[in-house]
Amino acid sequence: MKGEGRGGGIRRCDADRNVVELSIYNELAGTIPSELGRLSFLRTLYLGRNNLVGTIPTELGMIKPIASISLQYNQLTGVIPESSLHRIPTLRFLQLEGNPLIGKIEKDGPLCQMRVDKTKNAETSEQKRVLRVLSATCVPSVGDDESLGDMLECDCCTRCFAKEKELDHSPAFS
Repeated sequence: MKGEGRGGGIRRCDADRNVVELSIYNELAGTIPSELGRLSFLRTLYLGRNNLVGTIPTELGMIKPIASISLQYNQLTGVIPESSLHRIPTLRFLQLEGNPLIGKIEKDGPLCQMRVDKTKNAETSEQKRVLRVLSATCVPSVGDDESLGDMLECDCCTRCFAKEKELDHSPAFS
């Protein structure tokens, strides 16, 4: 697959020809293969705006250098695999909006803890990780009508996107 054309592909490799940026859109259908977790040099994974179904594979948590995971505007279901994604020390961007995901991203849970801005440790000179962007479709249900919201709640998302059809294209911010 080449990175040419509207659908993307391998966008960048390092000097050793390891894939470091993969961007595929408007072409994929089916489930996200767990084998993506074997791309141990990957820094950017963009699979947004496809027709992907099923759950987010926990194996994505095995890609240690990854900084950006974009899975927005698919039909992914189930819960967000917080415990495996939390293991990625370099994760800065996680975009999940436009998917009918369920569950709750708790304020004291793994992903919200990655959102906490921690200062540099003077003893080790290590910068603590900070998940800068965590976006999802996390519009809560209104009253008894659950059709107006998703089953996903997020206590620390940087941005919650409204469902376009039901809520007049107005994004809700957290």
